[in-house]
Amino acid sequence: MRHTWLGIWHRMLRRVGPLGLAAGIFTLGAVTLMAWAIELKTQRAALNQQLQAQATKATPPDLVMPASRVPVGQQIDEFVATFPPLSQNPADLGDVFQSAEHRQIQLFRGDYQFKNDANAALVVLTATFPLHAAYGPTKEFAADVLRALPHASMDELRMTRNAADVGELESSIRFSFVYRRPSYERH
Repeated sequence: MRHTWLGIWHRMLRRVGPLGLAAGIFTLGAVTLMAWAIELKTQRAALNQQLQAQATKATPPDLVMPASRVPVGQQIDEFVATFPPLSQNPADLGDVFQSAEHRQIQLFRGDYQFKNDANAALVVLTATFPLHAAYGPTKEFAADVLRALPHASMDELRMTRNAADVGELESSIRFSFVYRRPSYERH
């Protein structure tokens, strides 16, 4: 069989030459690509028809719910009501210290700042803690706080290492806790 294919190859090479043989191979490749492109175009048209058929299917009238308009004041009240009252702050800070203790991180000091805009329905307490711990426990501590207190955000995390061979990092982490104003009255 091998001799047969080899013989055919040599006869074709003598008859049409190397350029003619290359042109034949390229022509065969082009025909194959054209056939494949036509098949893809047919498949695309079928998919477009399916999508159009699905898009034109009307939703039964009894399933369509009328849009209700909620007054903006009510939306704001509902949003603000999802935040805890300011009186929860001591318990939240207790959770922060408990998480630090669980991760064997000592919080020797905290800088606290109270942001209170008289016209706002929410107040923000910012707490910044310097830490001296390895990267893993610091990361886990921050994750614990954010999981336990969904009304908290981590605003900043700075880490520095004095030398490459030192395992402990000097870090500073800042959390903001958002609370509902005690005097907030629902409209």
